[in-house]
Amino acid sequence: MRPDRRNQRGMGLIEDMVSLVIFSIGLLALAALYIRSAPQPAEDSDVLSIQAAATGAFSALAADSAALPISVSQASTSGAMPTQALAQWFQSASPGLPGLSVSIASGPDEAGNACSVQSCGVTLTLAWNQMGETRSQEFNGQIGFH
Repeated sequence: MRPDRRNQRGMGLIEDMVSLVIFSIGLLALAALYIRSAPQPAEDSDVLSIQAAATGAFSALAADSAALPISVSQASTSGAMPTQALAQWFQSASPGLPGLSVSIASGPDEAGNACSVQSCGVTLTLAWNQMGETRSQEFNGQIGFH
């Protein structure tokens, strides 16, 4: 056997340690990536809940269009809702959205006509607590037809 071949058998302790350090850095990078993406499913679930809540609120407004024009500012209880339909909607939506607060403002319809029972533009703002932060989303819609 040649002398230079004898010195190159297998990996030495230094090579093992270097490869272990490189592997560990890769694992730490994967862990950091996971930590950043872990809250995402909870946020996605809240987005779906808030969209369903907004759809329900617009349905409640359409069911009781005699209440139009309407104005609600930062209501956080079902008792603060001006109609029975909105109070029922709030009771069903609030358990899934902690700290739910609602603002509703009516305005001109899509043609620019003043809000009436027949046709009204509505801005709905929903605020809720998510992972220790207050989040809000604004929805714009049309009640009735012109």
